[in-house]
Amino acid sequence: MASTFKIILAVSGIFVAGAVTGGFVGVRVFGHLAQKKQVVERIGPNEIGARLAEQLQLTPEQNAKIRPLLSRTSEELRKVRREAFSQASALVTTMDAELSKVLTEEQRVLLKEVRAREEERRKKWMAERAERAERAKRKEGQTQEGTRKPNSDGARPLRQEAPPPPSGEE
Repeated sequence: MASTFKIILAVSGIFVAGAVTGGFVGVRVFGHLAQKKQVVERIGPNEIGARLAEQLQLTPEQNAKIRPLLSRTSEELRKVRREAFSQASALVTTMDAELSKVLTEEQRVLLKEVRAREEERRKKWMAERAERAERAKRKEGQTQEGTRKPNSDGARPLRQEAPPPPSGEE
C-alpha cells in the first residue's frame, strides 16, 4: 500500500514538473513567434529608414536626404513584386489549362474549387495587408505631427515617447 502511494506520488510529481516546464517553454516560443511576426510586418520605407538611421547614427539632415531614395526604392520594389505576381499568375493559369487536359471532369471541378479557396485566401491576406499599411500610415502621421526631443547626442529619437499623463490622473 505504501509503495503504491509512493508510485502515485512520483508519477504525479513528474506530471506536474512536465506541465510547468511545458508552460514555460510555450510562453517563450509564443513570445518569440509574436516578436518575429512584428518584425515581418515592419518592412516599409519608413521602418527601413528608421532602422538604418538608428544603425548608421544618421543626422537629421542625412535622414531627410535618404527618405526620397527609400520611398523611390520601395515603390520600385512594389512594382517588381506586382510584375512577379502577374507572371506567376499567368504560369499557374497555363499550368491549370494543361492539367485540365489530363484531369477527369470531377478533378477539374475540384481544381476550380481549390483555386477559388486560394483566391479567397489571397484576397483576405491583401485586405489584412492593406489594413496594416493604413494603420502604419496613420501611426507615422501621428509621429510626424508630434514634437521630438533630441537625444543626449543631439540626434532626434526615431520613435516619439508618449507624453506624460496630466497631473492628478496617474
